[in-house]
Amino acid sequence: MTGRKIMGIIVLAIASFCLILYATVKTKSKNVGQYEPFKEWVGKTVVLKRETVLFKEKNANGKYPYLLADSLHPQWPYIRDRKNLTDPDLAEVMKFPAGAKLEIERATQFTNGVSGTSSPTMSGTLHSGGNLYKISYQWGEMDIAKFFDKIEKCWRFHQAPWQDKTDTAFYALPQAAWW
Repeated sequence: MTGRKIMGIIVLAIASFCLILYATVKTKSKNVGQYEPFKEWVGKTVVLKRETVLFKEKNANGKYPYLLADSLHPQWPYIRDRKNLTDPDLAEVMKFPAGAKLEIERATQFTNGVSGTSSPTMSGTLHSGGNLYKISYQWGEMDIAKFFDKIEKCWRFHQAPWQDKTDTAFYALPQAAWW
């Protein structure tokens, strides 16, 4: 074998390794707007039933740079801690009273390539005082015991700010795609 062929094989091996590594660690996403309970809400404008808080992450980017949360959100203690750090990575922008309108545009399942955890997220536009805010709202948690027992309906959803009561049903959601 010539040195040129050996170098070609090495370059091909390195490129293949990099591609596999990228595919493994990149965050994967899947549109879940056609699955329950999301399909009930996607494409609709809802009225928020309680006060919500708008946050912006330090390194926010993308089409929906704001996070929406309320005191009933399971991540509320974590969100509160993040904004109270010495060097906070999350800043409170403003509070919205009950009655604000949220136009829900899509629902996406994000799966972290490193940890494998999934986060269903609703995205949309919050209308308040003549201003528009592009928001995301993380909604849904996997019941890990059901998942390990291979029960397809392992997703539960806390009471969202636009709901009158908590939905106690479990739902099946697909895994996010590789590409």
